[in-house]
Amino acid sequence: MTLQLVRKPAIGNIRAERLKVTLNGRHTLKQEKLAMISLAKFWLHEHGIDNAGPADFYLPLIDAAGYPLTKLGDGTIITEFDLIIESPYHCAADAYDSLRISPSSQS
Repeated sequence: MTLQLVRKPAIGNIRAERLKVTLNGRHTLKQEKLAMISLAKFWLHEHGIDNAGPADFYLPLIDAAGYPLTKLGDGTIITEFDLIIESPYHCAADAYDSLRISPSSQS
């Protein structure tokens, strides 16, 4: 697996503060996709980037023959839902904000 930083074309470049990571190839999630994500993580670390904000991760789901899937295994229509994963780590700043006493509540 190789990594390549490719310049965006001038047309359609919206100058977003996000890095698009493309995982080329057709593989099972278990085989390669997670390894490719790990490789991207280590590449970013080598370039001094160790933090990231909320991320959108789009997966074009396909069956074993390579045809697009429109439903999950239980019949749920894929396009009607988003899968949201909450962070497994508690943010100290969130706890601080919830405990902070506002000036109007002091009497």
